[in-house]
Amino acid sequence: MSYPLFTDITKEEAISRLPFNSDIHDCVPIGPSDNPDYSSIYRNKVLPSRLINTIHADLDTHHKLFNNAVELFSDRPCLGARVYDYKKKKSGGKFEYLTYGQVREKQLNLGAGFIHTLLNNPFKNSELESHRKIDRHLSDWNTYGIDTTPLENTNGQIEHSCSFILSIFSMNRVEWMLTDLACSAYSITNTALYDTLGADVTQYLLELTNSPIVVCSMDKIDLLLDLKAKHQLESLISVVSMDPYELIPQKTIERAYSLKVVIKDLSQIEEIGAKNPIAELPPSPQTLYTISFTSGTTGSRPKGAMISHQNAAAYASFLMCFEPQASPGQDTAFVFLPLTHIYERETSTFALCTGYYLGFPQLTVGKTGVNTFENLIDDLRIFKPTYFSIVPRILTRLEALVKSKINELSQGEQTQVNNIINYKITTQAQADGATAYHSKMDNYAPYKALRSFVGFDNLKWVQTASAPIAPSTLIYLKASLNMGIRQLYGLTEVGAAITCSSAYEAHPGTCGSISLSGEYTLRNVSEMGYDISRGEGEVLIRGPQVFKGYYYNLEETKKTITKDGWFHSGDIAKVDGSGRLIIVDRVKNFFKMAQGEYISPEKIENRYLSSNPTIAQLYVHGNSLKPYLVGIVGIEYDKGLKFLNSEFGYGKIGMSPEEMLVELNKIDVRKKFLEHLNRNVRDKLSGYELLHNIHIEINPLTVERDVVTPTFKIRRPVASKFFARVFHRLYEIEQSLVHGSKL
Repeated sequence: MSYPLFTDITKEEAISRLPFNSDIHDCVPIGPSDNPDYSSIYRNKVLPSRLINTIHADLDTHHKLFNNAVELFSDRPCLGARVYDYKKKKSGGKFEYLTYGQVREKQLNLGAGFIHTLLNNPFKNSELESHRKIDRHLSDWNTYGIDTTPLENTNGQIEHSCSFILSIFSMNRVEWMLTDLACSAYSITNTALYDTLGADVTQYLLELTNSPIVVCSMDKIDLLLDLKAKHQLESLISVVSMDPYELIPQKTIERAYSLKVVIKDLSQIEEIGAKNPIAELPPSPQTLYTISFTSGTTGSRPKGAMISHQNAAAYASFLMCFEPQASPGQDTAFVFLPLTHIYERETSTFALCTGYYLGFPQLTVGKTGVNTFENLIDDLRIFKPTYFSIVPRILTRLEALVKSKINELSQGEQTQVNNIINYKITTQAQADGATAYHSKMDNYAPYKALRSFVGFDNLKWVQTASAPIAPSTLIYLKASLNMGIRQLYGLTEVGAAITCSSAYEAHPGTCGSISLSGEYTLRNVSEMGYDISRGEGEVLIRGPQVFKGYYYNLEETKKTITKDGWFHSGDIAKVDGSGRLIIVDRVKNFFKMAQGEYISPEKIENRYLSSNPTIAQLYVHGNSLKPYLVGIVGIEYDKGLKFLNSEFGYGKIGMSPEEMLVELNKIDVRKKFLEHLNRNVRDKLSGYELLHNIHIEINPLTVERDVVTPTFKIRRPVASKFFARVFHRLYEIEQSLVHGSKL
């Protein structure tokens, strides 16, 4: 059943009334829970009487939302990127785009092309269920849906009738979004693969989903063929390259055919669809839109969260109620975070629904030694977005970068810029919504140059999620870069974000209020000292944004969703006087020190990173049998040399990175470096939260090492094992460099 926000007006009028005013940023209790261990139930202040699953009854699927955008914005720029020169492995100097109308045409041609190509694939075997789904797709598409009443079928699993599953396997690019939109128009369920966690994970996902077709960048083709050869992935019969067919070696094409895989490229698929058109096969709200596999921070196998078209319509509607629509021909959104994960898919869906021009990162096919942060800044300087989604670790690097840039100014310019920043910090703290815009100050050249330096010339706001961030970082960046910052909270299982703060919250640190398509309550976590009587506990969420269960994993689904529909987030939160959530940390991330204090490592990491421009990465580790913390520090080569020169006078030019690390990790150097780090955070952390020993590398926390997720969250159990020998040395051999050292 549909529960739209507006029922008595047209969909165009409904959209025109959004976003809501400031009331949207508060929550109110609507009454007690039936469970004595749960707090009152909270809903958004704008509509406490009920929950919604869409803004309008005619916009209740991902597909309908995009079709509506095409009707409204047909001639506007929609998807854009820098043209890539495959020979020189270099991106062009400007973004070129497709309009909404052009994207719609490609969407239909690609969708028809995928279906026609699979129906006529010479290796299709109707004895396989995934291939029978191909044969039946044109007749069965309107029967697809997720039946969760009852929760399980005779096999003890969630019933999820869906199409064959198309897998997408690449970094963010226009072709990724075109493929996703094509699936949406033809009731094809898709999922995303990622080899950053290893070939074993890719193999596992292909086996679990029995995916017959993978649309990928050409650098993934050999990996897919290797997996096909080694693990006999019978279902996989089609690989579609996002890159030109002529660039794929002939031996690769021949090898694929010998393994019963046909290779084509997207332009060929599009041409096939144009010659063999199929009318769109529009999904219902219960059709399974995507299976979003959580990368996880625990090191366990990914779980596939089933996201229906109703879920997608609900999470898009949520953001439409909170965030501004695009101004005609002006507003742009940069698609930076991995589309592999639902957070960027949610925010990109909002952008598509409301007329934004979406820009994509430069391609890196065939390149090595790619610096993602430097590429981001390069793209931002050209695209100059209005907004984009980001994560705390990038924000802390931006803060350090801005502070470093200010230090390069003359003394007089530094004083003036810092005065402007302090003025804005003071003014923005006076009330929610206080932007502190000031024409004279904002146009002071050295201050204005800070925005241009990072490509923020046109930026109105960024939004951050996925992990806690220090309020001081939000306060400083709002003031120094003259922008708003929205803090969101959510998980894959609720379609990514489900709460949102104001872009200019007077006292940053909350994740704002909950969506109109959700409600929350807190659960007592007495073993950690959290009590609902004090407005704190584990966040439980219910409503149309909550996922339908884990794909073929009823056991984990039952652990996560209660019989009365509450999803256990695993996050500890506090509620402020306006009903806004303040996330403390993940339950599993907390650990207790030997003296009994509970430690929140992410909070400590953020404090160090935002206060120390010298370092780029930090992983804080604790041992419950030890009274102090240790850490893995990431430093950039240039900054490491600068420290050695300034403090010891032997950071010679020409020193290799390896030689620099040897010097930095000498005991006397590390002790001096640690003193420098601790001095900058002493007023921000308690004594027991300070680091007592560190190990230094240039780039220790990488996805390739499997110690962080693709969205840069530390996988702490995995990282703990990876750095086990280092931690043994820091704790057992060297001990504290601050006091009590045996050295």
